[in-house]
Amino acid sequence: MTSSSESETPAPTEGLRERKKRERGQALRRAAIDLALEKGYHNVTVEDICERCGVSRRTFFNYYSSKEEALLGRADTVFDEEDQPAIEEFEAGGPHGGLIADLEHLLSFIVATRMNKRDEMHQYHLMLKQDSSLLQLQMARMGNNERLFRQIIQRRLDGRPRTASAPVAPFDGTTASCPSEQEEPVSVRAEAVAALAMMALKATFTRLRRLEGDPNPIIEELFDELRAIFKEEPA
Repeated sequence: MTSSSESETPAPTEGLRERKKRERGQALRRAAIDLALEKGYHNVTVEDICERCGVSRRTFFNYYSSKEEALLGRADTVFDEEDQPAIEEFEAGGPHGGLIADLEHLLSFIVATRMNKRDEMHQYHLMLKQDSSLLQLQMARMGNNERLFRQIIQRRLDGRPRTASAPVAPFDGTTASCPSEQEEPVSVRAEAVAALAMMALKATFTRLRRLEGDPNPIIEELFDELRAIFKEEPA
């Protein structure tokens, strides 16, 4: 059983440079969402976003490849920028050394980052409701995130965490829900663990919509139930 203290273990501390980079990326995304709600997605330009944040086009393209990426999040990463240190720690075999315990820790951290951005997430969902074409793009992005998450699991299983010299291949918008020739092969175990993680995230957010409070006990209870369900019966 994973204790609450383990579930609440913080992710590795990021440096000042990484924090400033993340905060600027978040500011650009917030500006993009605000403008889309004010003007409509199709009427927003990269120049509008840059003007709202007081940055140059060059700076914008250091963070996002298009206004769609600014609105929906980067396509070459899973989840959000602030989740990346925890993902890298998981790939490297941490924080506790056990696959399921570390998966529980990672999911707890990811849920916590969402809970800390409820207002932003509310604005994001309003934007998606406002324009059905954005909702279609988001559905494709979710399929790509599932593919990338399977690769995270496989790197953990292989003991080969991704490094800065080996980034995730950029998503081109055409392979969101089907394999591509460039997709990293994954094992049945990676497929199963990734499916388990996605199910746990969905169940957690479903329960959080009914119950306010700390998500850690919800995730802990879910994983305790899963351990009980999958425990081999004695011969």
